[in-house]
Amino acid sequence: MHDYIYRGMKQALGIAGLAVLGLQGCAATVEGDSAPGRSMEREGVAFPDPDSAWIEEGTYVNIENLRKMQVGVSKDQIRDLLGNPHFDEGLFNVKEWNYIFHVPTGKGDYRTCQYQVQFGEDMLAESLHWHESECAALLKPREASEPMTLAADTLFDYDSSALTNKGRREISRLTQRIREEFSSPEIVVMGYTDRLGSDAYNLMLSERRAAAVQAELIDQGMATTTVRSIGLGERNPLVQCPGSRATSGLKACLRPNRRVEVEVTERAVN
Repeated sequence: MHDYIYRGMKQALGIAGLAVLGLQGCAATVEGDSAPGRSMEREGVAFPDPDSAWIEEGTYVNIENLRKMQVGVSKDQIRDLLGNPHFDEGLFNVKEWNYIFHVPTGKGDYRTCQYQVQFGEDMLAESLHWHESECAALLKPREASEPMTLAADTLFDYDSSALTNKGRREISRLTQRIREEFSSPEIVVMGYTDRLGSDAYNLMLSERRAAAVQAELIDQGMATTTVRSIGLGERNPLVQCPGSRATSGLKACLRPNRRVEVEVTERAVN
């Protein structure tokens, strides 16, 4: 369809109408620091004013999809990964697409970032740009994590290896955190008990609890081949408490030792 048809559509319907039609308009890309409503990134790339976006609030982006972006991908592939551009540039015969993304920081919150894809004459991605370098750094996969500790008393009833509803919710939050921070995670689930009871029983209980968390992680979408579990019984206590009788006071003191630790590392991809 010729450019003059799209210009006519834009005049007749306005920018809001084009958004409703799925951004079917065609608009020329304006470059240079004299372009109205645009700010300059340090490498000379012009970004549009965020207030001019048709999705002003931006979108929450899948960070794994962002990591798949590379030079040479097509517009159809970009739309599959990131969706339609957030400004009124159009979809066809344009040299840049701009987005506003809320990117997970890995600390339980998000950072709002502007992202731009520039296209070559073949309409394949020629370069990728962030308005702020801090946003680009958020895409770098973490090489390893400190063990993520879950209190066994939160996951299970006392002396039980059956997950509670609250425990499943905790693992759901953990699963989401792993997805946000790692692109190819390797997960080791380690179960621990306190010292009350026999060594053999505590080892068995820790193994069953670790296996229960492993199974729940898999049920919530983690790949079976990337999650393993191990029970370590009474080993590696975090606290020492006096006494040998299983009083309520001693159980409370030993609570930090009853735990499940989840260690996540980034799997090497050949």
